[in-house]
Parts: sequence; C-alpha cells; structure tokens
Amino acid sequence: MVRSCNEMFSELSAYLKEFSQSGYQEARSLRIRELIGREKNSPLFRVFSVFDCNEFDRCALALALLTASSASAAQTVSAAFRLREGFITPAAVSSIFFGLDDVVPFCSSLLRDSPLDRLLDGVSTDQGCLMSVKDFTAAFVFSGIMDDDAFAPDDGNQSDCLPLKDSTRARNEILSFLKNTDTSVPFVLQLTGERGCGRHTAVNNAFSTAGQRYIFVTLPEDASSQRIRELASKLLLLGAVPVLNGVGNTETNCRVLRQLAEETGLAAVITEKELSARELSVPSFTVKLRRPDPGEQYLLWQEKSKALTLEEGTDLSELTGEFDMTPGDIERALSFALMLSDGGRLTVADIKNGCYRSFATDMGDKAVRLEPVFGWDDIVLPERSKALLSQACSQVRLRHRVYSGWGFQEKLPYGRGVSMIFTGPPGTGKTMGAQVMAKELGMDIYRVSLANVVSKYIGETEKNLNDIFEKARSCRVILFFDEADVLFAKRTEVKDSNDKYSNMESAFLLQKMEEYSGVVILATNLVQNFDEAFKRRMRFIVEFPFPDASHRRELWKKAFPQKTPLGDIDLDFLVEHYELSGSNIKNIALQSAFLAAAENSSAVEMRHIILSVRNEFAKSGKAFTRAEAGEYYYLL
Repeated sequence: MVRSCNEMFSELSAYLKEFSQSGYQEARSLRIRELIGREKNSPLFRVFSVFDCNEFDRCALALALLTASSASAAQTVSAAFRLREGFITPAAVSSIFFGLDDVVPFCSSLLRDSPLDRLLDGVSTDQGCLMSVKDFTAAFVFSGIMDDDAFAPDDGNQSDCLPLKDSTRARNEILSFLKNTDTSVPFVLQLTGERGCGRHTAVNNAFSTAGQRYIFVTLPEDASSQRIRELASKLLLLGAVPVLNGVGNTETNCRVLRQLAEETGLAAVITEKELSARELSVPSFTVKLRRPDPGEQYLLWQEKSKALTLEEGTDLSELTGEFDMTPGDIERALSFALMLSDGGRLTVADIKNGCYRSFATDMGDKAVRLEPVFGWDDIVLPERSKALLSQACSQVRLRHRVYSGWGFQEKLPYGRGVSMIFTGPPGTGKTMGAQVMAKELGMDIYRVSLANVVSKYIGETEKNLNDIFEKARSCRVILFFDEADVLFAKRTEVKDSNDKYSNMESAFLLQKMEEYSGVVILATNLVQNFDEAFKRRMRFIVEFPFPDASHRRELWKKAFPQKTPLGDIDLDFLVEHYELSGSNIKNIALQSAFLAAAENSSAVEMRHIILSVRNEFAKSGKAFTRAEAGEYYYLL
C-alpha cells in the first residue's frame, strides 16, 4: 500500500528542488496535485476520504509527510522559506502548489476542528504558523498501522462455546441495529448486564457477522476533549467502532462516550446499568443480556469442563441446583477449582470450592458466615422433621432435572428458590438444622444480623434487605434469618404511618424471597406470629419441638465427643429428671468437661454434670433445690 505513493512523493521531491531554483511552475504543480488526489489504493487516500480533505488539505498533508520522511525535502523547504527543518507553513503550501502569496482563499482549511487541524500539529489561520504532521497520521500513512494506549487488547476468546438463547437474541438485535441505524446522526449502542454474562461475546458475534470492525477502548487518563478527538480520528481511519468497557454513569464517562459518538457516528458501551438519555444527551439503543437458564448452565458446565479430568461419576447437574452463574463465572470457578485441587481428578466438592472462591462473597456487617460443622448424625429431631430437611436438600440438588429436564421452568418464572420456616422453642436446633443442610449441600451459609438490617428510618430496612439478597444472588448461599418474626410478623391493620411502612417492609421481603433462587431459612420461636401470606408461600415449615425423653437420651449421648473420658454417668436420671433443650444439654456437657479438667480429674463424673446443671438453671433464673438434685444432692 505504501509503495503506491512512491511515484507521487518522488515527483514532489523533484518539483521542490525545481521550485527552490526557479519558483512556481503551474504545469508541474497541476501534475503533482493530480497525483496526490488519485492515490486511491493507499492509506493516504483513506485519510483524504475519511476526513473529506479538499485540494489544499491534501497538498498540505502530502508536503508535511514528505518533510517528515525525507531529510533532503525538509532541507529544501527549510531553505526556500527560511523555516526550521521538518516544518511547513500555510504560506509555503500556497506558494508551492498554487503560486499564491497569501492563504486567504484557504482560510477554511486552517480553522479549529478542520481536517488539517486533526491531522497536523500547529494549524492556525496565521499564514506563517509552523505545521508538522501528527505522529499517528504519519504512522498510518507509511505503515497502515494505528495504535493507542487506550486500545484494549482483544483476549481472543470472544465466541460462544454454545449457542445460548439470550446471546443469540442479543446478537440478532445488534445486527438489526447496525443494519438499520443511520450513523450520520450520533448514536450509542449500550450492552448491559452483569460481568461474565456474554456482552463481549455478543459484540464479537454481531460485529463480525456484519463485517464491522470494532476496538475495545479503555477510558484514557487524559480525557480532555482534544485527547478524545485524537482517539476518534484514529478510530475513523481504522474504520472501527469504539467499544468502551465498564463505563459508569459519571459525568466524565458520559461526556467521553457522547464525544466519541459525535466524532465517529457510533460508539458502543459495555456496562452493568443502562445509562439514561439525560446522561448521554445522544440517542441510544440498549441490548440487555441475562444469565443463561439452568439448562444452559448445565450444558456450559459440561462444555467448559471437557478439558479437565473429573472424578468418575461426577454429576455436574448438582452445580446448577446450587449456583446461578454466568458463562464467565463458570470459567473462573473452574480455574479456581484447578488451582485449589491437589492436581488429581476434580470432584464436585472441588468445583464448589472453586465457585465460592471465585465469588469472594462479602456480606459486609449485615450477615455473618457460619461454619457448617454439623451433619445428619449430630442433629436430634423427629423423623418427620428430618425428612423435610432431606426433601429440601433434594429440591436444591435436582433443580436441573425438574426445571429444565421436565419443563417446570416454563411454569415458574419466579419462586424457584427453596424457602423454609424453622419453628420451635429456643435451643431446639434450628441453627444446627440450617448448618446440617449447608454441609449436606456443600453450600455457604450466612446468618443475617437483624440488628444491622432493621432500621427506624423509612426505606432503610428495604435497602438493607435488597443489599443482602443482591450480594447473595450470584452464589445462591443459604440465608438464615434467626428470630425472623422481628421482620416477618403478621401484617397489621393500618392505623397509622408506622403500620403502613411495616407492611411495606413485609411485602418487599416476600418479593425478594420469591426472586431469590437460593435457600432462605426463617427461624422463629413463634410461628403463629407469621403472616399467613408468608406461610402459604413457604416450601417447607419444619418443626423443632422441645425434645421428649427419647430425644433427650439421644442428645445426652451425642453431647460428649468420643474422646471425652466419662465416669459412671446416670443417664436415666439425667433424662427423666431434667427437661432440657439440646442447647442446654450441650452447654452442660461442655461446662462439666471444664470442671473435670480444672480438678485434674481422669474423667467427667456425675458430680461435674450436676454442678453444671445447677449453673445452667441459674442462668435462666431458676432455683436449683434439693428436689432438683434428687439423690445426687450430696454432690453439691
């Protein structure tokens, strides 16, 4: 492409020598001007075409390029017009190419924002202003290459590994937009959605199909109008649509996006939230990308794990039941799983660990992560309650089969999460039950701190709850609301403004629970205080009753670890004589172990347990009389 300009530059060099000796030659000048204007297969002609250069513009640019690339030409112009080498002036261009002593006929070419002002440095209406070719102009003409620090590298991984429905829809919408939009009017194409949902892929698929070049652009540190104009000039020469990545709705970001659209005709932006027409001040078209449905997520897990070695019999459908992930999320999770594994075959547990590490969930001060240390053998409940917990775990694991395989997702556009109420007196194992589910499913569990959620200020409680559900949404952690009747109490008859706003909070919570596709557990001591609308919408209501004698016996047996040395313990007396909850029994077992250790005793004896029972009674304000101690009163 560069060689096609050689004839023009050679003739121009020869003419400059003749000009320095005998002055303007009209015939020769006309020949040079004709050569400059007809180089249609060169980058130089693209410059002329893109910026609609007139004859004076073309001649000035050709002379500036020659003096920048040829030392002899630069010396000739310098000597003829008494200039610094490497520079030209409007007067020199006028004299060499048009035989005129002034530049008045060409003043329009020397105005701000004119083609020459974009392509040359130093342009002004002063006929003696020193002009030189801009670096990017020379680089493009002589090499056909254009670069800029703001051009982001293409990661080369912008194609669908699977034909996802939403990605196909987005591609078709972008294609239709590109085909039918008149870019003589500035326009912004917005691609919105969360990170990893396929926005870059949609750009690649649509623009490649349309044969339209694009370049990802990062916001330059110097976002001045002049810098953005230079960036736009480069994009125009490359014939590329700028695609800004991760731009928020700050005033500077919107101004840069607006200017790029005005300069190039079309600019695209990849962002999480749509920028409003008021913020942009130019027309825009928005394409929103959503997460793939559970069925597509299952196919993505299969496709993206093909290059990995999985443990035989690994069921990837379990992952779609516990996580709601974008294609990008899945890639990151598998990368983390690979890094965290010991180099052997990946298990579902490894991949789940990778999922949680990739999310790096931070619930702030509104929720605390619980370590799920308890399993089915640790919890003591009636068989009916245990069966309900097991059924709830199955509904999480088998989401893919039921919703995608059996078509229930078409019947349930929302409310696909597992919502539960745990009801029972204090200390009966509600928190333990939540931890058992978390351990069984391999899921993280967060206990919501109601003290940091409920606010006396109007709208703050809803804001806090929305924040919790948004942070939990990606990883679908188990949200455990302890003493939830504070938030989910019966909606009251509206007698004053406080009742009105309380009801609004309850309705908002119900809405967020139905939108959430993970597990939500509400623990309460008083289920009768719950609004009926809540109870109707719960998948499960699990009772944690006060333990009867048979369950207390089991609790006492499980209270001491196997390593704990035990003396002669009267289990029958403890079971029949003391009606205690599981939490009480756990506290007594721990305290009696410390008493034994403090005495340097070889085992936990009955006296240690009786003393601990008395302490437990005292904590709740109950008197521990001789009758309570029974036959073991002598130990006190």
